[in-house]
Amino acid sequence: MAHCKKFGKAACGHMFKHYERAKDENGCYVKFGNEDIDSSRTCFNYNLATHQKMMQGDFVKKRCSEVFCLNRKDVNVMCSWVVTVPKTLPENMTDIFMRETYNFLEKRYGRENVISAYVHMDEKTPHMHFAFVPVKFDKKKNRYKVSACEVIDRKELRAFHSDLENYLNSRLPCRVDILNEATKEGNKSVEELKRNTAEEE
Repeated sequence: MAHCKKFGKAACGHMFKHYERAKDENGCYVKFGNEDIDSSRTCFNYNLATHQKMMQGDFVKKRCSEVFCLNRKDVNVMCSWVVTVPKTLPENMTDIFMRETYNFLEKRYGRENVISAYVHMDEKTPHMHFAFVPVKFDKKKNRYKVSACEVIDRKELRAFHSDLENYLNSRLPCRVDILNEATKEGNKSVEELKRNTAEEE
């Protein structure tokens, strides 16, 4: 249902192109993984982080300069939650599901850290890529810092799905089933979730 990945500076550019549906030199949409993009539906994609006016890469550089960030290649400067619409959700609830999920994520990780929140309607299942700079307050040194391992730790991964379900069920007019066989044991990779879907079909 939802999966989080961490990215270093080198990987961000490719992901930004995927989120934005940028095209390569052959005019084909940049892909990440083996997803099938229905280009006739790409016009229905949208970005919920409307307050963010900067280019994604420029914003990451700016935010990292505003807080403490180690200048090393292995530092993860971006985290991204991929949140997929549950199969049990009525189709007419997709828009409000995405918007309320965005509100939940923005509040949880800080509006000031949001890079983008692209909703993809042109793949098999509608989903959102919520990208943000993982910033945490360091009490010992009294400063904010970039730390993906502290923002997205085991505790966060265990609590995320149940917290999201509780939030959505308090906002949507229908029940939202986030906790299921794919999520009850914690965070699973995109590959695992895709494999489970293929096995079900």
